[in-house]
Amino acid sequence: MASDATIAQGQYEQDAPLAAAPQLGRRSRVVAWMFVLPALFFQAVWGWYPVIIAFILSLTNARLRKNLEFTGLQSYVRMVNDPLVAEAFRVTAIYSALSIVLTFGIPIFVAILLMEMPQRHMRWMMLLWFLPLSGFASAILWRFMYNPQYGLFQSIATSLGFPPQPFLNDANQVLFWLIIPGVLFFGPGLIYMASLQSVPSSFYEAAEVEGASFWRKIWTISLPRLRPIIALSLLFALISAPQEYGWPKLMTNGGPGGASTTVVMYMESLITNLRFADATALAVLLFGCVMLITVVFRTFFKEDPDV
Repeated sequence: MASDATIAQGQYEQDAPLAAAPQLGRRSRVVAWMFVLPALFFQAVWGWYPVIIAFILSLTNARLRKNLEFTGLQSYVRMVNDPLVAEAFRVTAIYSALSIVLTFGIPIFVAILLMEMPQRHMRWMMLLWFLPLSGFASAILWRFMYNPQYGLFQSIATSLGFPPQPFLNDANQVLFWLIIPGVLFFGPGLIYMASLQSVPSSFYEAAEVEGASFWRKIWTISLPRLRPIIALSLLFALISAPQEYGWPKLMTNGGPGGASTTVVMYMESLITNLRFADATALAVLLFGCVMLITVVFRTFFKEDPDV
């Protein structure tokens, strides 16, 4: 009898954790939702709710202090047929492509080259390359440097024997000169360097033993290890570049002749002219383009370096 009681007690002690497991599972799910719900709330209020309202307003006349009237797709038709909208999308596409190619790709290789330098030299190069400057102050500074009459770049060009350059006053060159400052002052290079420092040195030592060249090590070790950071930074660049507003606004105000007018800048001009429905429709179109680019990127770009 005693042995039966002992066996029953032991069986109860084994079954007790199993009985408590569902309760712990439910409790952990409740705690998890307590952490997730605030984020979902703010995303819904500040993220998706404005998108839904914008789409609804784009289907109306969007008049101030007047009753809203349903107009259907008239605003979208006007925007699609507006040649200035097509030009703004063209400028935005070129600006985004130049921005991603120059200010996103170059810092990757700069970070790799800096990691090959001695520690003392690397610190000075990091200080000179990644200067923490204010965006507004930088825009004012670069406007003076690009000035065709007394700017620094004009003085350098004429001293080297080149004819006077128009810089920001040339419609064919303005987008290129707008991108150049971003090449010199681009923050994600520091993120790339931090990621490279986390790569075990044994990887490079093993590659050197196998006789791998400098470029071979970059292609087979550095770039694959940077792939998660590259994917995240590239995603942010693909989202932010088509929505660029501040830098072209401060540097050129859309000139010359609209050659640097982005979609967001043209959207501002529509709001200034009280064309709220058209501006909202244009915003929805831009949102759709950015969302499409994001979905395509997330579908085909692999982030895991071991895949």
